[in-house]
Amino acid sequence: MDKIVVFETYYNPIEANIVKARLIDSGVQCFLSDENTITINPLYTQALGGVKLHLFEKDVELARSILQDELAEIPLTAEAEAADIEVCPKCGSSNVGYVQATKKRFGIFTIIVSLLLMVYPFHARKTYHCFNCENEF
Repeated sequence: MDKIVVFETYYNPIEANIVKARLIDSGVQCFLSDENTITINPLYTQALGGVKLHLFEKDVELARSILQDELAEIPLTAEAEAADIEVCPKCGSSNVGYVQATKKRFGIFTIIVSLLLMVYPFHARKTYHCFNCENEF
């Protein structure tokens, strides 16, 4: 019996479905977990660790080669080549996203207004977040 492993994790359910469809079209059996929960409530993305793509351990190398071939076939536009890719200053990783801050999330004005109106804070800061070392910048 083959072991099922987590091949990759995605923070966007649409991207996960595109990769899944490409692998299934190539004959690699795979499935997604936590997709429905994250689609219904995107705030659970970080808590659940994203949408996970599972496949058989024997198919890992085949899946990597299929996805690598796909990336090589897609030509980059001039805008994509000129776009600045954010890099984490702490670890140098490019696995960075512009997301809601986890540290110092609310400003003092937001806290005061929220307390006066007795509502959940309406504005949260967004920062660049490295998903490898959890650094925010």
